[in-house]
Formats: sequence, structure tokens, C-alpha cells
Amino acid sequence: MGFHNTLLVARRQMGAMREDRYILLLLGLVVALGAVSVLGARHHTASETEQRARYQAMVDRQWAEQPDRHPHRVIHYGFLVFREEAPLAFFDPGVGAYAGTSLFLEGHRQNTASFGDARHATAMLRFGRLTPATVLGLLLPLFVVAAGFASVSGERERGTLRLLLAQGATPAQIMAGKALGVGAVAVAAALPIGLMTAGFVAVGGSDQPSIARMLALAATYAAYLAGWVLLTVWVSSRRASSRAALAQLVATWVALCVAAPRLGASLAAALHPIPSRAQFIAQVENAQRQVGDSHNPDDPFFRALRDEYLARYQVATVEELPINWGGVVSREGEEVTSRIHEEHQQELATAYRRQDQVMAWLGLLSPYLAARDLSMAAAGTGPEAVEAFRAQAEAHRYEIIQRLNDLHIHEIKYENDRAQRIARQEWTRFPFFEPSLPSLRLALASRPQSLAALGLWVVLPLAGLGLGRKRLPRVGVDGSGS
Repeated sequence: MGFHNTLLVARRQMGAMREDRYILLLLGLVVALGAVSVLGARHHTASETEQRARYQAMVDRQWAEQPDRHPHRVIHYGFLVFREEAPLAFFDPGVGAYAGTSLFLEGHRQNTASFGDARHATAMLRFGRLTPATVLGLLLPLFVVAAGFASVSGERERGTLRLLLAQGATPAQIMAGKALGVGAVAVAAALPIGLMTAGFVAVGGSDQPSIARMLALAATYAAYLAGWVLLTVWVSSRRASSRAALAQLVATWVALCVAAPRLGASLAAALHPIPSRAQFIAQVENAQRQVGDSHNPDDPFFRALRDEYLARYQVATVEELPINWGGVVSREGEEVTSRIHEEHQQELATAYRRQDQVMAWLGLLSPYLAARDLSMAAAGTGPEAVEAFRAQAEAHRYEIIQRLNDLHIHEIKYENDRAQRIARQEWTRFPFFEPSLPSLRLALASRPQSLAALGLWVVLPLAGLGLGRKRLPRVGVDGSGS
């Protein structure tokens, strides 16, 4: 009987919203925006993926088709690698639009990624690209507010709330029924986005990791929207007028979804400042100069290295060494500069992680921040994916450069060094760059604050509904209210 009453209240709420042409208009608008966001984001991502794959194939072909060359010439020739888009990047591009798409790898230096979408876009695109994550995270909560702000307060204003109680519905059943009705409309608005996303992933060849990521996304936004539904019904039950409920809910949306992310970003930047690109490069170069200069024969570090090799092979000059001293210097110099750069890079990554931690703790106050963080993690477009690309590209660069240095050491004679060449067939034996995404489990495990925040976002409004039912008028056996 209790669940039956709950369903009747839910049907009543859905009927009221169905009769409201403004709610139907908003529902159609949200569904249309969701469909447009999926189609537009999918087209953009597919185009980007095709271009990156085409250019990567061209770069790989150019590398393999190099003529006979000196290995150190190849070190300075360099090559490009492109960041591979995650299968669900069209749903939530995350930080990918700001992280750059390609990285030029060469010897003796480490470059940063270039050609990010946000850096080469118009002002309108920088304002925000319409994506499914944007619709679900920002627009759908507003629709939930519009659909449910009068769910309980409207019954009170019309005088029908006491009638529901007199007919045998308990306050708990009324609250649950209202939440169920508003939630059903929210599901109707979100379901097309989910179905279209699943369809595109299936067409693209869905695998187990992609399915797991889709389930994680579904769980994230289900919890996020459930919190908005519960909050909307709870606020509506606590306000005597629908106008007051609407004003409070809209103010809450502005504070949680608009103000909190911007204030949080400013606070994180103030607490943990990040050096500019020019400052970072200057710091790395200064640290490298303090270690040694491989181009200076009298440099203390490399002079000591030369004496070590002369003693090891028991010869008097580098010309007598059975290996090419120029290649040794290049290899050792690469090891030193790479180590110093990686140390500074890890310091920079630590600063970024501290900023992310500030935003994660603020997610306890703003569920939008928590949902956005978990959405990026599930889609494979979070900061850890960008850092993984950088680390994998650097490892690949170092492997290639040191392999070329080994060729210089063992295949090129020290005498008349620059005039010698390595056969072109050698370049085809080098491995190609094959990036991989961090696992979903590790990405979610590194976000305990966001997971806790999203859980609290559901639990607290639910507890509020349980307490809020005491504010509803009581009805006696004779139908009189008290």
C-alpha cells in the first residue's frame, strides 16, 4: 500500500509537469541540446582523431624513409608524436583542449605539447564548447529545478497537500513520490544523451575498458542528478511559496555550478602558483649549466668523465679509445640533461596535483566540481591522462636518442666522424610511439574526495527529505489538519 501511494504521487507529479507546456518546452530544448552536443562533439573528436592518425602515419613514414645519415644528425632531425584521444573524449574532453595535441621530440631538450584547441580557437569556442558533459553537468540541473521547484510548495499553495494527506498518503510517501516523479523527467532528459553516447562507442568498436568507463560515467551523472532531484524536492517542501523555492534553488545552482569553479581555480592558483613556461625553461637551463657543458672540452664534469674512460680502457687519448668518444659525450650529456629536466618536471607536476587537491576538497562544497572531476577520470581525459602522455613521450624520446647515441659510439669511428653515415635500413628498426591511457581503477582510486563528495551530495538531501517531512501539515482521522 505504501509503495502504491508513492507511485500515485509520482504519477500526479508527472501529470502536472506534462500539463505544463513550459516544462515540455524546456524538456524538448534540453533533449535537443543534448543531441546536438553529442553529434557535434563526436564529429569534432572524430575529425581530430583522423587528422592525428594521418599525421602520425606521415611522420612515421618520413622517419623510416630517411636517407643514409650520421646518427647525431638524426638526433637533431627529431620527430613528432600525437596525443591519442580517449574513446569517450567526445563526451567529456576534460583538460585535453588545453593540453596540446602534438609534441616534438629531439635530442638535448624536452619540448612541451603544442596546438591545443583552446589556444587556437575563436573567442566563442574559448567561452565553452557544448559537450554532453556540459549539458548534464550545467544545463540539466537547471531543468530539474524548473521541473520540480513547485513539486511540494505548489501543492501547499493550491491547498491540495492536506488532501493528499487526508487520502492516506504519509509525508514520507509524498516526498518519495515527488522525488520519483521529478527524477523520471530528469531521466527522460538525460537518456537520449546516454543512448547516443553508447551507440557511438558501440559503432567505434566497444571493448571492455570502454564499457567500464561508460558505466562509471553513468553512475557519476546518475548520482549527481539524483542529488539535484532530492535537493529540489527538499527545498520545495521547506518553502511556503514556489517563488521562494525557485529563487533559493537558482541561487544554489549559481553558487555551486558557476561561482565555485571559478573561485576554486583562483584559490588553487594563489595557494600553489605555477611558473610560466619561460620561467620553467630558464630554471631547467640554469640547473643544466651548473652540472656541465658537453660542448666545452675543459668542463670539469666531462673532463672527469674523459679521465674515467681513459683509465678504464688504459689509453692516453680519446682517439685511442675503441669506441667513439663523441658518442659517449652525447650519451652522457643526454642522461644528465634528461634527469635534470625530469626532476623539474616532477616538481611542476606536484604543484599541479596540489592545485587539483584544492579543487577536490572544494568538491565537498560544490558537487559540480566533484562530478566534473570524476567525469574526466571516467572519460580518460583528466590531468593524469595528459601527464601519462608526457611521461610516455619522454620515455620514448629518451630511448630513441640513446639508441642513436649507441650507434654513434659503436658504429661510427672517431676519426673523420662527421663524414660517416649509417645505412637507411637502420631507421626502420626503431619502435614507433604507442601511447596508452591510465587505467580507470587507478584514475578513480586517486579521487577519494570527489567520490566522497558525490556520495554526500546524495545522502545529505536524502536526510533533509527525511527531516523535512516533519514540516508537512498533519491530518487527523477526521480530516482536520494541525
